Amino acid sequence: MTAMTISTLFSFSKGTPGYARLVYAGLLLGLFVPGLNAVAAVVAYLARDAGDALFQAHVKNQLHIFAKSVVYVLIGLVLTYFLFGVLIIMAAIVWYMLRITKGLQALARNAPPDNPESWLF
Repeated sequence: MTAMTISTLFSFSKGTPGYARLVYAGLLLGLFVPGLNAVAAVVAYLARDAGDALFQAHVKNQLHIFAKSVVYVLIGLVLTYFLFGVLIIMAAIVWYMLRITKGLQALARNAPPDNPESWLF
């Protein structure tokens, strides 16, 4: 584990842990502020080549979380006609929050996220 300075932890420059934390926060707040998660995904996409391998792993995780949540919600919307689509959307929201929480925990440990390409938890 490398030593991190206070300025690195709270820096919001591309390629820093603070920037990754900011994107995770935007994704999470996107549950309450419409469109904010899409903005956070664009911000992550624009920074995908910045920083070290750890930062790039978290950006990849953030982009996967956003894209997969869109797929899950679209499937749920299509299936609301059969009334169980609402359950799929609720499960997608729980999945979304858990994946963001796991990403933030991995970032706090200065470790890459677990299974960023997984469609499960």
